[in-house]
Amino acid sequence: MNRKRKLQAIIHHRKSLWLLLLPMVFFLPGLFAFPYPTTDAAYSDLVITHYPNVLFLRRALLEWHTIPLWSPTILSGYPFAANPLSGLWYPPGWLAVFLPLPFGFNLLIALHILWGGIGMVRLQKKEGMSHAAALFGALAFESMPKLFAHYGVGHLTLIYAVCWTPWLLAAALPRLPARRPARLSPLAQPGFILALIFLADPRWAMFAGVLWWGYVLAHSQYSANHASESSPTPSRFQSLLRSLVFLLSQTLLAALLAAPLALPLLEYARLSTRAHLTPQEALAFSLPFPRLLGLLFPDFGGFHEWMLYPGGLVLVLGVVAVFQKRLTFAKRFWVWVAFLSLMFSLGSQIPLLPLLARLPGFDWLRVPSRALFLTGMAFAALSARGLDALSSELPGLGRSARLALVGLVSFEMIFVGVVWVVNDRLPFNFAWGAALALAGAVWVAARSRVKSALALRGVLFGLALVDWGAAALSGYAPRSPGLVFSESKAVMEFLAAQPARFRVYSPSYSLPQQMAARAALELADGVDPLQLEAYAAFMEQAGGVPRPDYSVTLPPFVGDPKQANTAYRPDARRLGLLNVRFVVAEFEIAAEGLRLRETFGRTRLYENMAAMPRAWLDVGGVWTEAEVVLWTPNRVVLHAAGPGLLVLSEIAYPGWGVRLDGERAKMHTAEGLLRAVWLPPGEHEVAFIFQPTSLYLGLFLFALGVLYFLIAGVTGSAANL
Repeated sequence: MNRKRKLQAIIHHRKSLWLLLLPMVFFLPGLFAFPYPTTDAAYSDLVITHYPNVLFLRRALLEWHTIPLWSPTILSGYPFAANPLSGLWYPPGWLAVFLPLPFGFNLLIALHILWGGIGMVRLQKKEGMSHAAALFGALAFESMPKLFAHYGVGHLTLIYAVCWTPWLLAAALPRLPARRPARLSPLAQPGFILALIFLADPRWAMFAGVLWWGYVLAHSQYSANHASESSPTPSRFQSLLRSLVFLLSQTLLAALLAAPLALPLLEYARLSTRAHLTPQEALAFSLPFPRLLGLLFPDFGGFHEWMLYPGGLVLVLGVVAVFQKRLTFAKRFWVWVAFLSLMFSLGSQIPLLPLLARLPGFDWLRVPSRALFLTGMAFAALSARGLDALSSELPGLGRSARLALVGLVSFEMIFVGVVWVVNDRLPFNFAWGAALALAGAVWVAARSRVKSALALRGVLFGLALVDWGAAALSGYAPRSPGLVFSESKAVMEFLAAQPARFRVYSPSYSLPQQMAARAALELADGVDPLQLEAYAAFMEQAGGVPRPDYSVTLPPFVGDPKQANTAYRPDARRLGLLNVRFVVAEFEIAAEGLRLRETFGRTRLYENMAAMPRAWLDVGGVWTEAEVVLWTPNRVVLHAAGPGLLVLSEIAYPGWGVRLDGERAKMHTAEGLLRAVWLPPGEHEVAFIFQPTSLYLGLFLFALGVLYFLIAGVTGSAANL
């Protein structure tokens, strides 16, 4: 009989999981559109970066029948396989390659957020929460306003990675020293999940990894301290030792499985401008102290990095969880996560953090306010405990909980009143936050008079969904593909009709990356967090725009990109070495070697009279064009007659090698940047081939990781070494 009831409960619980689909409604307005932060926003990372990368990957598969390791699309070429934003190494992301865009992106994000919610249910139930409480915590995670704010700016890979975090912690619970199942499924191996997080977004892997280590160590020590005679556990030292072995073994598994991206990325980062980040740059967008008010009041349409609001009902239930009865271990853990992540998000405003930012590897934690995702997750977990306390305990809130709720609501009301008096008006977001907190607190305080637990939960769920929906829908503004692709359309069509292979440079971002990608045009400028230091230094001279220590754009922009660089003049000869045939700008350029060719409204298109072909043979300073027989992302074949220096206007980078008539030859660097090889007299076939050692070593380590993964799955030994 008990088994039958248990089975019925499982079926009922699984049926109720449809509630996790409710936050998917927030995506409906923009399901077939591109997300932007606001209606008048000029840029979205999804449009600028992820869309061109998927187009290039799709083109490589269909046209060249190869997986591209190198990309010529921006910055005169860069190692595609080493760039996390390429999406090459994250298997679920490949779904976008085969679906119409932007629908494919939106579907992927929605599915990841739903998957994160399911993981949150799994985590909360393993921690002892009731099914209803676990569902609420999962909905709080799925509907986190910060997720939708980052969706608005197009942080695709970051959202993917964040949504795996509950699964990472859930996978750790069954592996704690007191519990040893004989077999491991893939989702029971945290190393597998941590590798997926890294392959999605290496930056988030650092945050998730620290959280996971703390979670395992804290739980193992708690288990050792609270052993019972009927269920003995190892001593604290034994528990700590086993936990460390488990963590190290699973971290090793993650490192092996992530190696195909990790090793090329480390090589790329070492050669990039990111290797020279200052502490101030590493702590960019730290949360200002006044923004802590965002915990109480929603910042509708506000800056995504500083989005903090978890929801008024989440805050109320979190207070109940902390102050109702005693503070259990799980509550303490999530309170500490909320506190520490909030403190870390303050970044440069914390006295010792600028000193820590000087440590090697800290640049992977750039933008400390990303830790607010952990704050939101912690509040979601605490809200689940608050609802669980309301549903299971005897009538009446404890005195501490009542006083805490009164204090919370009183502070919000007094603060709103002061703002109203000082500004002679009441900002909507302040009124909204105070009203939701008041409504939630009143309903929670009256729970002893609510006879039906279903009614109690229903009202709380309903109020919370309204609150989350308002914050989520203010976090992004959908924009139709027709509107997105109308920008610089005339310029793109003109350039696409020009013969031969060439690059385009714009000091004013007049040819957006998504438009260049649609026409298969190659740019000498670009927007990407990783830029080769040698190339950035060369472009400082070629473009004439001085660069700061670090910039995600090349050329850098200070202010409005359309007019920021009007005072600087490009060097036509240096641009010509990069095969830049056209320069597009929103302002007049008076530079020797540039001739005005066309105008499109306010946009001017200049032809570079000093442009070199894609490949040439240099004989004593006299050059002749070399024939490009074959061009693919990973292989370029030329035909030329020596003697002389054959120069290919492509970036020299570790992994590029050259074969002369089928034999290995020494590759040289021309102008400190371009690939070149000396040719003896006679006709020759020259092949430049990209075979990066870091990638092949990474694939070898990946194979070892797969073997380790399979063995651990069969024997269950990963946690028991």
